[in-house]
Amino acid sequence: MSHLRDLQLRFQNYLIEDSAEIESDIIGTEHALAEHRLGIYYNAYRIRLIDSLAVDYAAMERVIGRDAFEQLALDYLQHYPSSHPSVRWFGAQLPEYLGRHYKGDDAEFLQELASFEWAQSMVFDAADCAGPVQLEEIARLPGEAWASLSFEFIPALRWLDLHWNVTQIENSVDKDDTMPPKQRADYPLRWLLWRRDMKTYWRSLEVHEAWALENAANGADFAQICEGLLEWVDEQQVALCAAGFLKQWVSDQLLQSLDWQR
Repeated sequence: MSHLRDLQLRFQNYLIEDSAEIESDIIGTEHALAEHRLGIYYNAYRIRLIDSLAVDYAAMERVIGRDAFEQLALDYLQHYPSSHPSVRWFGAQLPEYLGRHYKGDDAEFLQELASFEWAQSMVFDAADCAGPVQLEEIARLPGEAWASLSFEFIPALRWLDLHWNVTQIENSVDKDDTMPPKQRADYPLRWLLWRRDMKTYWRSLEVHEAWALENAANGADFAQICEGLLEWVDEQQVALCAAGFLKQWVSDQLLQSLDWQR
């Protein structure tokens, strides 16, 4: 068994690190040299990883083209070898790779596009919840509950701050439309992504809703959210504004439970 394990490790090192130690274990013939037999697996392993990456990053593949995508994927593999038993997680560090190692002029754009595509995957694969909060539950809240009201958001929720119009490009890929030109804003815009009824949605957030949602997700109660919103909203309107955000979150099915001090 130890011999078999050593053989498996040498084969793994050949596939991942291009180690030549395994060649002495492979029988070659005049029609099929050992290095050629090994090469079939070496190339097939990389093709499988490239294809897997193209599933997770379909928009990126279309933006830069298949040939450039394959070269990017191979360089990514050099920096971040596949380490998980499931190929599903091979692309998890591509945004990090693009930010730290990619040398192209469009590194920031591609990093944001990759971050957006990976966030969609994470939202789609996130755990289910028992059931979203309904508007009827909000209507039944006693008056004394509102100040201490806190929120538990669904697991299938992410947000990203993006300078580039990657959401428009993603839409064009989904619809197989003509891709719009790349555009960069001076200031980032926050995008919310979530899953509902087995479909991924996204929308942009204004600054004060982005602040409110992030703090609510981090444990702030309704009173604390109202206090923070005073930076943008008049005191006479702040409770109504916060209640409006809450209604929107419920309508989008972003909340899985509510709690308050009884």
